[in-house]
Amino acid sequence: MSGTPRRVAVTGMYLASGLGVGTEQVWQAVCAGASAVGRCSDLADVFAARLPDAPEAALLVERAGLGALGHAGIDPDALDPHEIGIALGTNSGSEDLWTHYRRAAGADPVPARHPAHTCADRLGAALGGRGPKAVFATGCIASANAVGYAYDAVATGRATVMLVGGYEALNITTVATFASWKSIDSAPSAPYARSSGLNLGEAVAFLVLESEGSARARGAQVHSYVLGYGLTSDAYHITAPPPDGSGLRTAMFGALGRAGLAPDTVGYVNGHGTGTPANDTAELNAMRAVFTGPNPPPMSSSKPQVGHTLGACGALEAVLTTLALRDGLLPPTANAEGSPPWDVVPGTARRAEVEVALSNSIAFGGACCSLVLGRNGGTPRERPRKSLSFTGAGVVSGLATGRRPFLAALRREPSGGAPDGFRSARDLDDSLRDFIDPKYRPRLDGLGAMTVAAARMAWDDAGLRDGTRVGIVLATAAGPIGTVELLNETVEREGPEYISAVHAPNIVSSVTAGYATLELGLGGPLAAVSTGDASGLIALGHAADLIRQGQADAVIVVAADDVTDTLARAYRHYGLHGPGACRPYSRTAAPGPVSAGAAAVVLEASEHARARRATELGTLLGHAVSSGPGPSEDAPLCPESWSRALRRALDESAPGGAGARAAEAVDVYGAARGVPAVDDAELTAITSCLKSPGTRLTAVAGATGHCQSAGALLSLVAALDGCGGGPLPRTAEPSDPLPGARAYLSAGPAGGSRRALVSAASWGGTYAAAVVGPTGEGP
Repeated sequence: MSGTPRRVAVTGMYLASGLGVGTEQVWQAVCAGASAVGRCSDLADVFAARLPDAPEAALLVERAGLGALGHAGIDPDALDPHEIGIALGTNSGSEDLWTHYRRAAGADPVPARHPAHTCADRLGAALGGRGPKAVFATGCIASANAVGYAYDAVATGRATVMLVGGYEALNITTVATFASWKSIDSAPSAPYARSSGLNLGEAVAFLVLESEGSARARGAQVHSYVLGYGLTSDAYHITAPPPDGSGLRTAMFGALGRAGLAPDTVGYVNGHGTGTPANDTAELNAMRAVFTGPNPPPMSSSKPQVGHTLGACGALEAVLTTLALRDGLLPPTANAEGSPPWDVVPGTARRAEVEVALSNSIAFGGACCSLVLGRNGGTPRERPRKSLSFTGAGVVSGLATGRRPFLAALRREPSGGAPDGFRSARDLDDSLRDFIDPKYRPRLDGLGAMTVAAARMAWDDAGLRDGTRVGIVLATAAGPIGTVELLNETVEREGPEYISAVHAPNIVSSVTAGYATLELGLGGPLAAVSTGDASGLIALGHAADLIRQGQADAVIVVAADDVTDTLARAYRHYGLHGPGACRPYSRTAAPGPVSAGAAAVVLEASEHARARRATELGTLLGHAVSSGPGPSEDAPLCPESWSRALRRALDESAPGGAGARAAEAVDVYGAARGVPAVDDAELTAITSCLKSPGTRLTAVAGATGHCQSAGALLSLVAALDGCGGGPLPRTAEPSDPLPGARAYLSAGPAGGSRRALVSAASWGGTYAAAVVGPTGEGP
């Protein structure tokens, strides 16, 4: 987006942790130095902080989100639903992935929703929002990452209100995973002091981010402002930050630079402060590198009181930082005995009037995020709209491996993948070996191997050499399902003490992306999106924002998903996997196989690409995300909301006038996969906003099978070839097509290069679209 960004206010909050349920109750306990950490007999007798009497996860998140809106004084019915969006950070979703799919595989009654984003789907349905929706699984920075995404959505005008939060629950596998690394303290943790380990915790936390104009118009109280954020990776180690804290240092400098502030304006830092020696050392060194003046700001950690709440900690600590600004009260660091090497506000809260504060988060895989919050809105800096080019791509699929072989295979008659089964990452392993450093290969699970290989192909295809300002955004629907199964089976059959410390880190999606940063030496932003099959295009939009903000010169966007036998059986139970070839836009169900796959594209600032004389494959012209469930379980998708995403992407691609492109003929690369509920909703959305008789329609799932989040990026790779003059992939027409489909599927040759529209949707109601065009188009 161009122009001056809107100021982003925090107008509502909600907290629930081991210290209690309700923002003010938790805040008072934190300021008093109270702790919820205690021995948990059901979690291997470790010290942890549990939520009191927590209901089922999706209900808990729904109550928390609606509670934050209530605190903000917002009646969702009084706002345009398309102006209200959701961003959530979590690594556990609504329940354990393996448990969910195993129940489905056994044909037990389970909802037809993916657990990684069920909580966000349910919250969206409850508030009636139709705006952007995204779920982040970036390890321990997941909800801080979500705050950054929500900030961009409001600042750029894609939403007026974003409900953003984090949620995490504990189970024995999570505890066993941390225990395998010897990182759990045998006593209540003491960050920055004893630094002998961490305590885990559960929490749910939400903030309402709202444009200042909207907040002022309705007379709302503004508790703080989000002024900017910095997102980085350190490419150092999968489970340990560099001792000098270089990744966090870069994140803090990036966040302050985005906000137009100098380090000496910061009056308080809410630290990550886990209590592990490696983390505390790195964080303190990062602080020393950023705050070099005579009066460095105090910092503190809430984790000795609420535990390390993993994916929820970024949102929880952003709420605590906002309360510190609101009340002029710095939260303490409990258990800070002795003489810590920094002012960590030991014991109880301290009075201090602070204008600007930072909230820092660090995750496995080398991811770091720093949020800047202030009492005042500051002066947003105008940023020109940057043209964005695609300069490389990589493909891992059962159809072919590599961009050019994949495109060549698409031009042949589609085979429908593996008609009577499914392909897992193991089946593709032989084609990946040449793209992965042998020293990392034994540590990677299937998802990691496909991710690293696809990223390496895209990197090589783009001719990149220096990764200092190159980031990575991973998209995945099922996440590290193979590792989740392995760890759960180990706990059940052998006991939690037998979990492998080598393979356990792969349970975190940020680790999957982290291996790619190690392989390629990437120092730019790292994020992981897990919003079902729409994840690939949501990740693409997030990458575009990061480049336009100046946080990176280029970002590798990778979408990858593995398939296990348990997952395949569950998909069959849902009617999303079956025998025979996939037949998109068929009136009768013909879903074909669900298959492992990955696709990666390099998105780069066009100016940067041209300066290094890179070959450009095409240009990103428009992007949009919308949400909204269908009317019932039998019709889970909403054609109107899907159409909204398509329209907004088309409008963004035509800055000369909204709607100018809607009547222009484009090639549509659809999400259809032989599931009538999906295909019919998409066809209705397409026909409602694309009126040109020259519009052509195809769906690569007819050739690849259903590749979950990778499907949309496989479509994007094909679309870049098509808009550059290549042929449309051949799609076998179903014998009984949906009404109105045949005219689009039978459209003739394009007669030259033209724009392409890529479409995606997640079961449960999230829709994404991207418009790409030939090289040279754009602002």
